[in-house]
Amino acid sequence: MSSKTRLVFSVLLLCAVGLGIASYKHFELGVPLKAGRKSPTWLVEAKVTFFAQPDVPTIVKLSLPAAAADEAMSQDAGSSEFEYFSDSGFNTLKAVWSARKPKEGSQSLYYRVRFPDRIKTGGGNEEVKGTSPIAESPGLSGPVEKAAQKLIDRSFAVSADPDTFFTHLFLQIAKESSAQEVLILKRHYEMVEKVSDENLLYVMGIDLLRMAGIPARLAHGVRLDPNLGPQKAFPLIEYCDGSNWKVKNPSQPNVSLRGDNIFVWNRGGTPLLEVFGGGENSKVTFTVIRDMIPLENLNRLRDSSFLLSTILALPASERAVFRYVVLIPLGAFVVVILRNIVGIPTLGTFMPVLLALAFLEMELGLGIVMFAVIVAAGLYFRFLLSSMNLLVVPRVAACVVIVTLLMVLMSLISWKLGLRGVLQITLFPMIIIAWTIERMSLIWEEEGKRNAIMQVAGSVAVAVVAFLFMNVPQIQYWAQYFPELLLVLLAAILLIGRYTGYRLSELHRFRNFSES
Repeated sequence: MSSKTRLVFSVLLLCAVGLGIASYKHFELGVPLKAGRKSPTWLVEAKVTFFAQPDVPTIVKLSLPAAAADEAMSQDAGSSEFEYFSDSGFNTLKAVWSARKPKEGSQSLYYRVRFPDRIKTGGGNEEVKGTSPIAESPGLSGPVEKAAQKLIDRSFAVSADPDTFFTHLFLQIAKESSAQEVLILKRHYEMVEKVSDENLLYVMGIDLLRMAGIPARLAHGVRLDPNLGPQKAFPLIEYCDGSNWKVKNPSQPNVSLRGDNIFVWNRGGTPLLEVFGGGENSKVTFTVIRDMIPLENLNRLRDSSFLLSTILALPASERAVFRYVVLIPLGAFVVVILRNIVGIPTLGTFMPVLLALAFLEMELGLGIVMFAVIVAAGLYFRFLLSSMNLLVVPRVAACVVIVTLLMVLMSLISWKLGLRGVLQITLFPMIIIAWTIERMSLIWEEEGKRNAIMQVAGSVAVAVVAFLFMNVPQIQYWAQYFPELLLVLLAAILLIGRYTGYRLSELHRFRNFSES
């Protein structure tokens, strides 16, 4: 079989498999081909990690959102050798994993909640069940009690109900952070109660609310932002106004929690995570993904074979990583077209692709300026290094150190000047930039500065085009929900790989040959 025949056979096979799987997903499983056609759904995944001791009975309890019991929501738990069940108590819902003889080493347990966008998930009211709760006395005494009472009295004087009292109390604490009463309370909780700085406001605030006769307890929330990646749940305060339990953030007491940006994971004051027995170094992180296909179709897709479910069968924390990984072949395809068909010179293949990925997380114009500043400054220091006659590896390593220091310096200067966008400079792949500076300096010395500048400018231009292509919502949707179409992309790259004709940029150079 000739190479041309093998190429044609491979291209046809790749197209048939890719288009066949995509067609089955669309027609049989109901996955829409167009992004945004259906109401989006959210997926919030809790990932519990801990180190298990060998053959020691272990129990893991994770508090769950009350909405997880809603029939409009879908939830499932994932584990390795641990058995799972849900435990419903008085106003509490917990996921429980247990194992009598777990294997030694790191363990990961998952609990996922999916819900349509229409469900209210923020700090809405939760009706009090049964008799009205009674605020428990925090047990303060002496100067600490007097300081707390002064704060409460001042807040009562300007409030009309528990809602306005909550707002005025925490605004007063923030405004009078250096006042004597606030300092006495902080010193008490830090020195006597041994409360950490990050939990100080919440513990102190709950005690002040209870002392004022308002029942209060701790809650935890998750930000509905897929760009955050794995995140920790942040504490909230839940208080009762007499008929409803409400949730607010004491750091922003005058801002109501909205269901489109906050998901309250657990309420009721129960611990978020408890590990009993042989578990050590336990923690829980949350990953949020916004699914753009109907919930029922998503469940059918996840339950199908691995060839169909692909990355959707992975935990959300891993899916968040593949959200960018599946875009890399798209950028590589753009590089192939612009280099082999158009004829734009670039410094390597991966440099424009990785640069385009960095542009996806920042403003395009600001990203280009930051890249130009780093490369120009790095090139200056590279020429200083060339006078020392260093070997290649130490010289490149020195470039990496210089690029790192330049990033740190630019971040510090931008922070002082109030330019928050420049802080995203850390998204640039420093190893690639260091190698770019090294390659550019060699081309500068061997072929002249014009060719060096042309290749860097070509790389930036290709990166911009790749960014524009990868940033199209429909393209991102196909890459995430129809990754088998990358096989069709591979077939196109194989075809372009056999092209040996004129590039578009060469038509002007060789126009005399065509005329003759």
